Amino acid sequence: MKGRIRRVAILSTGVALVLFLLPLGFAVLSLSMADARSALEETALHAALTIDPTFSGSDQTEIPAAGAGQQLALYGSAGNRVAGTGPRRADAAVTAALNGRSGPEVVDGSLVIVLPTTSAEAITGAIRAAVPLATVWSRIVLIWAIMIVAAAMALAVGVAVARSLSRRIIAPMEDLTRASQALGEGDFTVRTEPTGLDEIDAAGTALGTTAQRLSNAMARERQLTSHASHQLRTPLTGLRALLENALRDPHADLGAAIRQGIERTDVLERTIEEIIALGRGSHSGVPIDAAAQADEAARRWNGALASAGRPLRVAVDAEVPLVLAAEASLRQLFDILIENAVRHGKGAVVLRVREAHGAVAVDVEDAGGTIAADSDVFADGYSTDGGSGLGLALAQQIVSDHGGRLLLTETSPRTRFTAILVAAPIPTGSATAAQGRPPGSQ
Repeated sequence: MKGRIRRVAILSTGVALVLFLLPLGFAVLSLSMADARSALEETALHAALTIDPTFSGSDQTEIPAAGAGQQLALYGSAGNRVAGTGPRRADAAVTAALNGRSGPEVVDGSLVIVLPTTSAEAITGAIRAAVPLATVWSRIVLIWAIMIVAAAMALAVGVAVARSLSRRIIAPMEDLTRASQALGEGDFTVRTEPTGLDEIDAAGTALGTTAQRLSNAMARERQLTSHASHQLRTPLTGLRALLENALRDPHADLGAAIRQGIERTDVLERTIEEIIALGRGSHSGVPIDAAAQADEAARRWNGALASAGRPLRVAVDAEVPLVLAAEASLRQLFDILIENAVRHGKGAVVLRVREAHGAVAVDVEDAGGTIAADSDVFADGYSTDGGSGLGLALAQQIVSDHGGRLLLTETSPRTRFTAILVAAPIPTGSATAAQGRPPGSQ
């Protein structure tokens, strides 16, 4: 590529120089010949002005000195040279002038100009000015040589410019190629520097955008995998325990165990679908009754908490508006926060839904755990007991995806997590969206 760019640039420069030099060379030739004729005419005319028109061929007459490289001679009417330098007898050009005709300009290798002298309308002689053609051609060749040297210098400059331009063009293209190869090998951090070349910069920007999108997609897939693993661990453990207990107990109702297993499998399938939807951004918000979701979450977790001797209480304030969220997102949020309280907290678990200055707040609290006030509990991997540390990070992502915030609002003497959710707008003229449940309802 670099060689082709250089060859094209050099060829273009060469063609341009040839197309410029050829007509210029002909112009130099024509102008040089015209300049030589003009100089000879000026010399001959100057000499004619100094000669007495009544001279005869036998008179001794003086003429001015010729110009550099020129010959100047005066001829009588008989064709004999009277004065100056030149042929002793009239040549073809002088003879033609003495006879009143136009003669040849080139005679015996010289450029010749002849002016007749007249007296009483009769030709009395002729003045011959000449210069060797070799002298004229030497000047022409010298000018041509200067032009060729200038053209060679211009071609050299063109070659240098072609090399510089090829490097300027090829270097960013090579960088773009290396970046593309790195992207193909899985390096999503590749970026290209601006070059000032619009087309290459546009390609580099598109490559960077593609790399960022691929990086985001890969991050979402990794996050999806880790979140699915975290969310499925507990229900899978419960399903396994259910089946193992049924196998160990000879009096167990296997039919009931199978039905419960199927029900839990349905829950697993729904959880998988919800995690996939959340991981891929399928969480468009619709008005959802957070209080109803709290009741459903209580039904799902009452058994696990009761077996651990820990009560679960649901409190819903009056005048709580609907929230703008996806049902699957809200269900996962409640499950994560309650599971976190079950695994890491103690005492009773309280799930509260309340109005918070135009938004909806969901509180999940327990009797306290081992969370330090300055801990980054929402960071991926944070755990105080060797757990995965993914649950609260997923919960924060769910809340953020719907325009809300998840906060650790209390660490002592109780542990409280509060999710601030966006309230759904109430259509103009419609009835209030408040739930109308009495404060502290269970």
